[in-house]
Amino acid sequence: MKALIISVGTGIKPSGRTIENLAEAITKSIRHHNPHKVYLVATKESIETTVQKIIPKIKPIESEIIRIESPDNIQTIYENLRSKIKEIREKYDTLTVDYTSGTKAMTAALTILATIFGADELSYITGKRNAGIVQPGTEQIVPIRPYFILAEQKIKEATQLFNRNQFPATITILQQIKETIKDSDIIDRIMPLLDLAKAYEQWDKFYHEKAYKIIKRIKIPELSGNKQFLGTLISNLEKTDGEPEPYYIADLINNAERRSEESKYDDAVARLYRTIELIAQYKLRKNYGINTSNVDVKKIPKELLQEWGIPQDQKTIKLGLNNSYELLNALGDALGRQYQNDKKLKDLLSKRNASILAHGQTPIAKQTYIQLHKKTLEYANATVRNLEQLIKNSKFIKWG
Repeated sequence: MKALIISVGTGIKPSGRTIENLAEAITKSIRHHNPHKVYLVATKESIETTVQKIIPKIKPIESEIIRIESPDNIQTIYENLRSKIKEIREKYDTLTVDYTSGTKAMTAALTILATIFGADELSYITGKRNAGIVQPGTEQIVPIRPYFILAEQKIKEATQLFNRNQFPATITILQQIKETIKDSDIIDRIMPLLDLAKAYEQWDKFYHEKAYKIIKRIKIPELSGNKQFLGTLISNLEKTDGEPEPYYIADLINNAERRSEESKYDDAVARLYRTIELIAQYKLRKNYGINTSNVDVKKIPKELLQEWGIPQDQKTIKLGLNNSYELLNALGDALGRQYQNDKKLKDLLSKRNASILAHGQTPIAKQTYIQLHKKTLEYANATVRNLEQLIKNSKFIKWG
């Protein structure tokens, strides 16, 4: 089903002859488009003149008059037409809007609404004019595909969403453009952003290998740090003696920052809590050969085992954050001593434990995130040699 919306005016100097010529030109456009139904957007004056001459000429095409007030007020016309054009767009498979005739405000409002609601075609009549009216026999109907305008709007929206870390929404919009618009220039423009949004969506969920498979194919110089980071992380994961922890630490810090940009401070603090824990795990594994997920109790001082209430016949235990730092302290490690005396950090971690995403019901405040972020950087810098560079390389770029 196809609909045509066409604006109808009276010409610059209305007279019997000019109105007749205008009606003939509009009739020619209607017959050219051959819609199932035509909607005539008209004023009181054009309804009483031009429209009366058009309707008999276009039968049996069904028609409906949409009357507008204040033909020189674009805001009023926009508000009057918006709901009706939305209704027409939803009802018909194909929509064409002809904005040849009428006041400048009428044609501007129609063009804007046609673009907003995704008209399939814009159209206008050109030819030799007299008193603003295309003369009979010279009419030429010029079609315009407004997809490029709509595409620009959608690309702008997708870019804004991408820069707010809304990668699934970015993908949805760009995928829709890809599937509905066949313009090669537009497709070439959106593909790098679409691919990067897909890569970052995976990376944001810690699927590093999936992200790397996508991102390494994207030819953007600004991604060199990202590519190096992911490639080296994956290489360390594949080695039996690899050290992926520094990369995870940097990645978690950046992930927490992205959650804070979304004002998701509970999520952000949960990631920083895990980072603080991972720092201790990395220290124990690298410096003392201790895997906190399966610790031989023989490697733990007896006094600490007694303090933790570990049965004498138990062979292995699993350590959480606090116990990991207590073990570091018992082993004489400087980071363990720092943690034991760090009342500020322990207070911040207790707020995380009381949060709704942990064991309590209290949401995390922005200030708690800021303070814990500062503390996390302090502990990470004391443990990871090239932390600043790793954070830089794993930071998601902004599109602009």
